[in-house]
Amino acid sequence: MATKETAIESNEVVTEKEAPKKKTVKKKKQINRNQLVSCFNVTNGSLKYISKKTGLETVWSAYGDEEYIEVSELLTMKSSQPKFLTEPWIFIDDEEVVQYLGLTKVYQHIIPIDEVEEFFNLSVTDAKDILLKLPRGMKELIADKARKGVESGEFNNLQLLKLLEKELHLDILSLAD
Repeated sequence: MATKETAIESNEVVTEKEAPKKKTVKKKKQINRNQLVSCFNVTNGSLKYISKKTGLETVWSAYGDEEYIEVSELLTMKSSQPKFLTEPWIFIDDEEVVQYLGLTKVYQHIIPIDEVEEFFNLSVTDAKDILLKLPRGMKELIADKARKGVESGEFNNLQLLKLLEKELHLDILSLAD
């Protein structure tokens, strides 16, 4: 225990014992494992998850599709097929569940599903800052959307295309021909 000396007017030194400091342990917030959570497909195609534990099959037909999955199944997904959550291929629309699953760092750099299209309107500098921090799955989504945008003629920002080619190792300028 630490001691503290206090001087008293008569020049005597009195030693007082300080109470030890207690460490506070932060407990993980408990979540109902049967709770259904909204999960969106953030890949540019169909996506299928088959549970290793229950055999449950969940299918998202296209980007942005929503399915509801129990927290217990998300825990199974995290341990058996973590890429669904860490790449990510699905977006969990519940902050508390994201924290519970330990995905907060991954979600710090995800573009929210309703803002992906806005990425293509950013300045090259802002886009590069975001792009460098994105998880792999989001980079693949941006690359797919860029390819489709170039093929359809909707996306023609040459500077941003060059950035995407360089950073994502793509060949999309040739699609603009």
